[in-house]
Amino acid sequence: MKKLCSFVLVLAMLLTMAGCSKGSDTSKGEDAGSKSSEEVTELTMWTMHTTEAMIETLDAQVAAFEEQNPDIKINVETLTYDVVYQRMMAGMNSDTMPNIFNGIEGHIAFMQSKDALVDVSDIIESKGGREAFVEKYLDWVTKDDVVYAVPDWALYQGVWYRKDLFEENGIEIPKTWDELKAAAAKLTQDTDGDGKTDIYGMCIPMDRNMVAQQTYSQFLYSNGVNIFNPETGEYEFGDKKEQAVEALNAMLDIYHESSPEGAINWTWTDFRTALAKGEIAMTSEWGAVVAIAEEQNPEMLENLSVFPFPGTDASTYNQNASFGGAYYMAIGKSTDEKIEASKRFVEFLFETDNVAERANSRPIYALPAMNEAFESDTYQNDEMVQKFSSEMEDIFENIIPYEERSGFEAGLTNSAGQIESSNLMGDAIQNVVLNGWSTEQAVDYMDEKLQEIITNCNEMK
Repeated sequence: MKKLCSFVLVLAMLLTMAGCSKGSDTSKGEDAGSKSSEEVTELTMWTMHTTEAMIETLDAQVAAFEEQNPDIKINVETLTYDVVYQRMMAGMNSDTMPNIFNGIEGHIAFMQSKDALVDVSDIIESKGGREAFVEKYLDWVTKDDVVYAVPDWALYQGVWYRKDLFEENGIEIPKTWDELKAAAAKLTQDTDGDGKTDIYGMCIPMDRNMVAQQTYSQFLYSNGVNIFNPETGEYEFGDKKEQAVEALNAMLDIYHESSPEGAINWTWTDFRTALAKGEIAMTSEWGAVVAIAEEQNPEMLENLSVFPFPGTDASTYNQNASFGGAYYMAIGKSTDEKIEASKRFVEFLFETDNVAERANSRPIYALPAMNEAFESDTYQNDEMVQKFSSEMEDIFENIIPYEERSGFEAGLTNSAGQIESSNLMGDAIQNVVLNGWSTEQAVDYMDEKLQEIITNCNEMK
């Protein structure tokens, strides 16, 4: 009888401990009405948010969502550009793709071409419809009237420059390529008289991985050259090779006359740092130079500003097409339960202040792609946004509406992601500078490789 009583007592204690253990495994406890750990829906999110401020902001929003939705758990994983495509391919091959993906339009195109994304048109409608966003960004991720991602951040390329150097040298804002070239030449200076250039007028960065394509695209778009016709969707780069050669010659003229020679291999960090440290006077940039200047040379902040990239004719200034981009939130195919939970999370992320807070985690570089968030007090009252308020208005009114993206000019296609992620333009441009190709040879090579991508993608439909 003693043994039996002891056994019953131990069993009761174990059951009590098990009950306590079960309670601790729930997200917010049984008293809060949450599900047990077995019933919580776990979601995986891949994000390109990699800076400390970006990660902290996203983590805080995830925590707030989980508190409101204790039946959903979000596991966040950060990815960098050098691994994202490899991870996507590995994920597709092993059926471990994320439930929510945060990346650029090229990533969205790649995943959609693999039938890995769900329609998020309902989320767009719940947030006010297409007019509530920068609509061009929606065009880039729309195919057959289906929207595959929600635009989060608006990106842009303008010419960031030194106001103080412009003033000291009596230079007006350039409104044509010729004026840009002349300003760059005048600003290329040996300021200490040692016979060496210590300030270059304009950096032309041309690293083969994306950077060369982005730099060249500014000249292409401002000269009326698209890869696809935005109206018809037909391939048109091959019909505008003369204009493409003209654009490449104009870019390389500035490179040879007014840019650091080593910029042939410069990537984003290199030219942003050079501008922040005062080593260059201008460069076509995304605005991330502001954060670098704040960290490395705060006095430079007073001297920085931006203007839209000029074209060949001053009459089109402020209306020239320019190279741009965006960050998006997309939802991966999965079970109905996980898709529904993912949509709840993305709808939460696109509450106005949440969008603004994420943009504020990397101010000036990122602008909210949702109009209401851009106009919100949360965004506009940010210290850095107020400091560059006139620049932000100029970007939103005179740069973003005219943006294009390589391969996306006619919307989302099977080839768009392949074109954006390829190095074909970078290879061609580097062969001109390093291996003696003519600019005509380079443009012919681009045309050939672009058509190969399009043909291969069409054959895989």
